[in-house]
Parts: sequence; C-alpha cells; structure tokens
Amino acid sequence: MILRLAGRVAIVTGAGSGIGRAIALAYVHEGARVVLADLNLPAAEATAAMAGTATLPVAADVSDVGDVRALVKATTVAFGRLDILVNNAAVQLHGRDARCHELDEAVWERTLGVNLRGPFLCIKYAIPEMQRAGGGSIINIASPTGLYGRAFDYTAYSTSKGGLISLTRVVAVGYGREGIRANAIVPGPTETPLIAELLQDPATRARLEATPLGRIGRPEDLAGIAVYLASDESAFATGALFVVDGGSLIR
Repeated sequence: MILRLAGRVAIVTGAGSGIGRAIALAYVHEGARVVLADLNLPAAEATAAMAGTATLPVAADVSDVGDVRALVKATTVAFGRLDILVNNAAVQLHGRDARCHELDEAVWERTLGVNLRGPFLCIKYAIPEMQRAGGGSIINIASPTGLYGRAFDYTAYSTSKGGLISLTRVVAVGYGREGIRANAIVPGPTETPLIAELLQDPATRARLEATPLGRIGRPEDLAGIAVYLASDESAFATGALFVVDGGSLIR
C-alpha cells in the first residue's frame, strides 16, 4: 500500500476532538508523523492513544505567541522538519457572539484571537520551517459564515472566518514560488463540540440537517479532503476554497 504522506510531518491544531482529531488520525494512517496541538492536553493525549504511533501531543493556546513558537520548536526537535500545517483550532461563543452593536469587545477579542490571530501566528512560525524543507501545505479550516452575511448575529465568528479566507489567499500568492501552498476547507455544520450546544435544540438540529444530502457532517467527512490537500495529489491547488457541506450553500 502506498502511503500518501509517508515521511512528512504535520501540525494539527485543535487535534483533541472533532475535525482536528479526524484529520490527525487520517494523517497518521497515511504515514505522517503528527504533532497534536490542543489547549486541552488530555484530549490531545487521547487522540495520540487512538493513533497508536508517530504522534506528539502538545498543549498550546494558538493565540499566544510563546505557545506557538514552542509548538513549532517541539515539532522540529521531535521530528526534524515541518511539511503540513492544519489550522483547525477555533472558538464559537454561542449566546455571547451577537450583532455588531450588541457585541461585547471581550467576545470579539477572544474569537479573533483564536480564529484569526492563531492561524496567523502558526503560519508565521511554520513558514521558515517549510522553506527549509523545500515547501509545504497549509490548510485552514474556514466556515460558510465567512462567505456570506446571513450569520449577522455571529459578528465575531463570521468576521474571523472571512479573515481566515483572505489570509489563505494572501499566503498562497506570497509563498507559491517557494513551494508553499495554502488552501481552505469550508465545512458545513459538523457534529463536533464546537456546535454541540446548538444541536441540543431540536429545531436548530432539524434546520442544519436540511441539506441536499439530508444530514449534517461528521468529522470524518473532512479527513479525505485534508489528506488530499496535504499530499502531492493537490500539487497544483493553492489559494482555493474546498466546500464540504453536504450542499448547504446551494440550497
């Protein structure tokens, strides 16, 4: 069997649960060595136990520059290089995010700190290692809310994801000639801890399940496209958005 990511080293943020965990496990299955970054170290260690091998769990707050520097350093010390970065860690402050004039500044700062400053810092400190490795793949987990204005009552979250899409494109143009690609995956509603609170409401769940495929996503639905974007199969893809939402955007 040919392993599509053999010999490569990845950092996956938010790897302790949900989409991050599914991507990390898929990477290990394809031969990568994976650093499992999460604010919750026991959760990252649980993912490592599932993977069984070739992983390093690391506690990290991606909004903290010291933590990000230490994360990248731990990666190169343990595995000698860095080829893949998945910016998956995110917060969505349900019940606190709001319309712009009603939004508390602390909610704005926390959301933008994790969802946009975090990916920026991870990219900033990952790029020199990718340059040394001769190239790399950056994969940002975005959101449909970053593409339209309908989520006006989630001002901070929607803005953070729109900014992440722009960051993806800027990095793709700025570093493409150095063999560094940047793409974004745009998941639809996915059954993860991020929206678990929302899904407790039957009406909300029914609305989110009303996709052309008749269900909401599972974390595993994102793993395949994440492997593709990390592998040589996507060598000519950069600056692109890969929508994996069960058809929600075309309803």
